[in-house]
Amino acid sequence: MTEDLAGNVELIPIVKGIVISILIIVIGMYTYWMISILGVIIGSAVSGYSTDNSTTYALIYGAIVGIVSSFLMLTVYTIPLFIILGLFGAFMGKVLQSNLDS
Repeated sequence: MTEDLAGNVELIPIVKGIVISILIIVIGMYTYWMISILGVIIGSAVSGYSTDNSTTYALIYGAIVGIVSSFLMLTVYTIPLFIILGLFGAFMGKVLQSNLDS
């Protein structure tokens, strides 16, 4: 296998996305709950945008951001919802990165 999945993981995009997502979720918990949903999308988009690897890695990073962000709001529906929003945000961040680079 030419591309080792575990050897190419970047921690900086994951940490950036998690920090941004958690900050926006905490703000949304005290103001309006829709801000929390946008926080997951924005955090994973930053994570997907700042990665140098392929779209597969961006989607993995987005799922990680979604899983970690769902721990703040522990209900049954937040884990799958935040994973889906994380995947969407990471994909949009990677699309934005590829469009701005070309």
